Amino acid sequence: MRNPMGVLRRRAELKAPRERLPGGRRRWIRSSMDWLVAEFGRDVLLRPIVVPSELIPAGYDGGLTAAEALCARVAERMDLPSGQCALNFGLVAGDVRRPAYRGVVKEQSGRWVRGAERNEIQLAPVLAADPVALVAIFAHEAGHELLLGGRRISPAHRPDHEPLTDLLTVFYGLGIFTANAAYDRRPRPNGRGKQSLARGYLREAALSEALAHYARLRGERHPTWDRHLDPPVRRLMRNHLAILHK
Repeated sequence: MRNPMGVLRRRAELKAPRERLPGGRRRWIRSSMDWLVAEFGRDVLLRPIVVPSELIPAGYDGGLTAAEALCARVAERMDLPSGQCALNFGLVAGDVRRPAYRGVVKEQSGRWVRGAERNEIQLAPVLAADPVALVAIFAHEAGHELLLGGRRISPAHRPDHEPLTDLLTVFYGLGIFTANAAYDRRPRPNGRGKQSLARGYLREAALSEALAHYARLRGERHPTWDRHLDPPVRRLMRNHLAILHK
């Protein structure tokens, strides 16, 4: 029998920690997606969405060499020229961990750094063992290269640049990875039970609405790719999509 308190706790964790979106979530998603279409082109929006089985090789072994090759495939999908941004797997995720809402830990596993000669994406080496999270985090940092490195926006004028960068991964067809990696549970450092882990800046509730709007802009009423989403996100996305098509 399903535990009602467990379901409520799960829903609360999906929504936190949250980032405040200017004008409210729904308006922000629509206006920001429209801006991305105007900035990068509708042809990007209409590309086939990326599903895990098509991007992650069957023989992926979790090593750094395989991880670097996977990042290169993501960079190609995001139209990031090879060698434009350096890649470094030396980030220690524990150094940037901070407590968040209701016991949920928000952990930064990636970082984009502006350099004198070329910019750099720094990733935690533990990501190599989790290809879905690796794709999501690398895509976000590659998004920084496109938005900040490409001088399309500045943090001063777009204080919402972090959630906008998450939305960019949806726009480029990598939203399945961003949504599925947004929330996780892992053993606590002391070995007693598990702790909730949040990645990125848009929570699953916002990502489900963003994916629904993405599908609507593509003319998809019943997208088949939603079966690759984690169940909570898939259910929310279908609800949002049904409302959008009313």
